Amino acid sequence: MGSTGVWGRSPRRARVGAALLAVGLGLLPAACGSDGGSTGGGAGAGGGGATASPAGSTTTLPPGTKAAGAPVKIGFITAEGGSAISLPEVREGAQAAAAYANDYLGGIGGRPVQLVVCKSQEDAASARTCANEMVEQKVTAVNIGTTAFADSMVPVITGAKIPYTTGVAASGAEFVTDGAFSWTGGFPATLGVMAQTAKDKGYKSVSLFVTDAPAVTAGANALGKPVFAKAGVGLDIVPIPVGTPDATSQVTAAINKKPGAVILVGEGTFCSTVLKGLVAVNATQPKFVIQPCLSKTVEDAAPGALDAATLFTPGDTEGDNAESRLYRTVMGKYAPKTALDGYAVTGYQNLLGLVRALKGLTGDVTPASVTSTLKAAKDVVLPAGDGLTFTCDGTAIPNLKALCSTGSVVATVKGTRATDYRTVDSASLFGG
Repeated sequence: MGSTGVWGRSPRRARVGAALLAVGLGLLPAACGSDGGSTGGGAGAGGGGATASPAGSTTTLPPGTKAAGAPVKIGFITAEGGSAISLPEVREGAQAAAAYANDYLGGIGGRPVQLVVCKSQEDAASARTCANEMVEQKVTAVNIGTTAFADSMVPVITGAKIPYTTGVAASGAEFVTDGAFSWTGGFPATLGVMAQTAKDKGYKSVSLFVTDAPAVTAGANALGKPVFAKAGVGLDIVPIPVGTPDATSQVTAAINKKPGAVILVGEGTFCSTVLKGLVAVNATQPKFVIQPCLSKTVEDAAPGALDAATLFTPGDTEGDNAESRLYRTVMGKYAPKTALDGYAVTGYQNLLGLVRALKGLTGDVTPASVTSTLKAAKDVVLPAGDGLTFTCDGTAIPNLKALCSTGSVVATVKGTRATDYRTVDSASLFGG
């Protein structure tokens, strides 16, 4: 009989939706040192927020080509304005990338990018509303900021023959739909890189703790089991129900199987619960984690439990490589009030990835010409990707034609920050 929560959902369903989005966010470039973005508001351009961080070297933007002519309308859908999840910095990162592209990269096809923004409240109804708005606005392509409800949007957008693009696919429709493109390999590639890393370290088996939500557990089984098997590493999947206050019993059962390492895939509260369980049973196994585990809240709940853990993320915003410096430079120029160590890089990476993939586009800029140009895109440098590239010809991961890469950035955790960034590719685990 419990009361209905935000957007008419029960509190549990709201938590599940937030957990799914957090998992998706965890596969995005690391927001190290933050508490996982904003809820119900945020610091950003025009928002009078925190000063941009992390500190790091920038670069001098060379003279470029300014876009001119009629604008190209690009839809941008992101989670903003909802009571449970609101990440305005994602939009701000995309707007900064668009401004940079218009001032220095000739926009798209020589024409300026005009973002048509729709703010989804992270439920199926508002997701469909945003998708329909993109169709009504006759946008040339749609770029997704953050969402756990892609399955509600992809059919609407691609059904209208409008290309659907994102940086990190997290839902089934984003993996396989013709006309959908993900610059990274999303959850499948992250699992692949985890399997490759486990193989390289000589682990015979690992325990994968995941949020007990259908989309996550089904993905872990369908996508994780094959690549870990091909790597010669046993995979024990341990679901933890949403809201579990004490996971000691599940952790004990998993550790009794003596895995070589443990993997945590879930949002911050989930990470805290599992880590406290691991501490309680004196587990010494190395840990693999995604970004939501790296927060002060998690560190306070289980002090020191993540030291030397391995972080898996598509991006690096803190290093001294060229892409990290460019990110800090662009954000400093176009969104100086937006914190750099939050989720702004998500919008930046997704939108600038689209612009780069369309670099060779000539002639009329239409949904059809954008789609064909994306399918021909090869070895495009992933923004803030520490040297990773993507190719969208549908061959990166067999049977998951919308995914454009099998690589990931891997880093070592120290406190609530990541250091020692490097890249790992798992292409060999997805071959025939």
